[in-house]
Amino acid sequence: MKIFRKKIPLKEALAKVLEGVSPVDVEEVSFSEALGRVLAADVRANRDVPPFDRAAMDGYAVRAEDTFGATPESPVRLRLSKSVREGECVPVQTGEPLPEGGDAVLMLEFTRRLGDGVEVLKPVTPGKNVSFRGEDVRQGDVVLRAGRKLRPHDVGMLAAIRQRIVRVYKKPKVGIISTGDELLDPLTDEPQPLRIFDSNSYMLAALVEEAGGTPLGLGIVRDEAGREGLKNAILEGLAKSDVLLVSGGSSVGERDFLADALTRLGELLFHGVALRPGEPAGFALVGVIRKPVFMLPGFPVATVAAFEMLVRPALQKMQGMPPVERKSVLARAKRKIPSELGRTDFVRVKLEFEAAGVYAVPIRTSGAGVLSSMTKADGFVLVHEEKEGIEKEELVKVFLV
Repeated sequence: MKIFRKKIPLKEALAKVLEGVSPVDVEEVSFSEALGRVLAADVRANRDVPPFDRAAMDGYAVRAEDTFGATPESPVRLRLSKSVREGECVPVQTGEPLPEGGDAVLMLEFTRRLGDGVEVLKPVTPGKNVSFRGEDVRQGDVVLRAGRKLRPHDVGMLAAIRQRIVRVYKKPKVGIISTGDELLDPLTDEPQPLRIFDSNSYMLAALVEEAGGTPLGLGIVRDEAGREGLKNAILEGLAKSDVLLVSGGSSVGERDFLADALTRLGELLFHGVALRPGEPAGFALVGVIRKPVFMLPGFPVATVAAFEMLVRPALQKMQGMPPVERKSVLARAKRKIPSELGRTDFVRVKLEFEAAGVYAVPIRTSGAGVLSSMTKADGFVLVHEEKEGIEKEELVKVFLV
């Protein structure tokens, strides 16, 4: 029977993965299509924002000194005009340029309109309710740094400075292969006895898309195809993609050919990680240009764990991003979570909100093949290899899913 290569610590496995992947090529896209893309170069403002002094409130542009001493009982009267000179004011709306001569905006609420004039009921100071030129951004400022994944308000900033074209990393093309005679495609196949529908391919495609990649479904490779069939599928997949994910065939059964196939095609950097679930995970570099291939377990929760711990960081690096953790919250363990030294445990949890605080409740049904343990979970907790479990009431970080 085959055996795993020595199971290596998760940190060591991740280091090998990150050393084996590089950022993909760069392309230029319109700022209007840049949401979710990662900047490949700093963006500097080519103009001031705002480009002129402007009203920050609806009201009247005034010389502040003309309003001094005004009260509701003793208002100051100003003449309506088309420019701001001594004793005059000009109606303005939010966002409009401040008329020449004005140095403040008197809010509409503190005025009373009388014929061709306005009574001022409250004084303003110079600069009050004015958004000055360059107050938001100065020409030449770096407004967005390389490596930033663009969010909706970043797109707004690009529009504000009229940066119509931005340089971004291409989205990594991620090929996805499932292996196993027992699998059926839920899109095309009808139910059959003793067969299961392939959930991994579609789950991985969604995870890849969430992580910023472009998933390429490459179908199911049957065990009957043997080593040669699997090798050919890997090579064909790599010809279409930047990185390949293969789920199943990574364990130690007689028909688990993946490790052998990758050893023959390139360098198998590791096979076996001290991660539960997810132990059968592996990583190889194939061909002259050493394209990355991930061996992922067949059980779906083990696949998720291996993806989160190894594949997601790799896709971030391929997009030029620094390592970014999932969003997380702090909670207290509802009960003790046992573990073993020397292994990282991926523990699915639900969050409970009580008067005493937020609690992380481990999901009792936690087998690597029980996908519902993920659909019921609000997140996961990592019990790191140097810890022998988590005690009840201990504060933990819950990564949200």
